[in-house]
Amino acid sequence: MGIGFLIIWILMIWNVYQFTEKNHILERFFRLTEISFFLLPVSALVLTFVIGSKVISSSANEFEQAGGAIGTAIGGTFITIIAFMVGIAGGIIMHLVTKKYEKKAEASGIKQIENSSTKHGVILSIVALIVLAIIMGSISTAKHVASVAKAKEELSKSLQQGGVTKTDTQTPSTQANKVSLEVTKKSFYEADYTSGTYQDQIQMNLKLTNETDKDIKGVEGVLTFYDIFDNKIKAISVGYDKSIPAHQSKVWESGIDYNQFMDEDVKLKDTEFTNLKYKWEVKTIIYADGSKE
Repeated sequence: MGIGFLIIWILMIWNVYQFTEKNHILERFFRLTEISFFLLPVSALVLTFVIGSKVISSSANEFEQAGGAIGTAIGGTFITIIAFMVGIAGGIIMHLVTKKYEKKAEASGIKQIENSSTKHGVILSIVALIVLAIIMGSISTAKHVASVAKAKEELSKSLQQGGVTKTDTQTPSTQANKVSLEVTKKSFYEADYTSGTYQDQIQMNLKLTNETDKDIKGVEGVLTFYDIFDNKIKAISVGYDKSIPAHQSKVWESGIDYNQFMDEDVKLKDTEFTNLKYKWEVKTIIYADGSKE
């Protein structure tokens, strides 16, 4: 967008140098401003197209793609309507001002030099600007898609899979290796009103291992689940506030509230444990001696 504005101003300067009479210069300046106002809705549509392409290409699954497309369409429509109203109002005002200076320029008796550049230069430059914006958006989207593909490839190398021990893809100094996590079991528990449980749950056994030489008082992190195609399913905050002695493990039988109207909950429940992949990221470690990392 910055390059686009720069081109518009260079175009204005280029047109100004074609005239020596003040009214001609002001007429051309306001004419270009008028055209810029009328092009605001087109600019909004191009911007919506570019943003929509990025949102859809960066989505992990079809649900996120649909949500991104709907959100972009609603936001783009809103922006386009505002740009249309501002563009029409500003364009009409600039048109009236331009007409005023056009009459003054004609009255001055100095005729504009008629050649291909003065006749078609503005239109051709604006068309080139729109094409440039689309090309830049397409290149940016292509780069984004490539970066997402590379990130997914790196992610697939570092993911753990249900029932399989963690792959050694991290250096010993990383926090994930200081407190490793393994999902050893996944099941589903339906609410039992007679026992006072009123919420369905996805139950998991999380094996937390203290790989350090110090006793741990608590650990906090994020556990992110992926399907067999490395598409993100759900991210869950994990806060274990019980002690884990040095070089020992604790198994935490935890439960995640299940909502049948949430797509990510349904997918996590329905994904077979052997096809379930996950990534563990440690955020905070509190040691028994009071130190914090």
